[in-house]
Amino acid sequence: MKQLLNIKKIIILCLFVISMQVALASISFTGIVDDNNKNKYSLKNLSSLSHRSLSLASFKLGLQFKGSDVLNQNGTEINSMLRFDKGNTTYIMPYKFKVKVPKFKAPSNPVN
Repeated sequence: MKQLLNIKKIIILCLFVISMQVALASISFTGIVDDNNKNKYSLKNLSSLSHRSLSLASFKLGLQFKGSDVLNQNGTEINSMLRFDKGNTTYIMPYKFKVKVPKFKAPSNPVN
């Protein structure tokens, strides 16, 4: 008896899922859902969709590094800039550090 009741529940559930899928498919193919001319893509209104020009900057990755270094007797001073693009927001952070070279005596020729 319980098995028969469980089988009926499974059959009803499967029929409900199938009917929901058929209803969704029929709505999407008939065009009842939001069928405006603005949402259609065609060659006539393609120019209105490309309001932004493409540039090489739009193809770059999110994090960019540019810098320069200056050599001194004491070491190297590096001035750089980190640029991070995230969506429409650009973060620019200056990054400056010094590398100190330890003093050492240049080797000389050994005396025999």
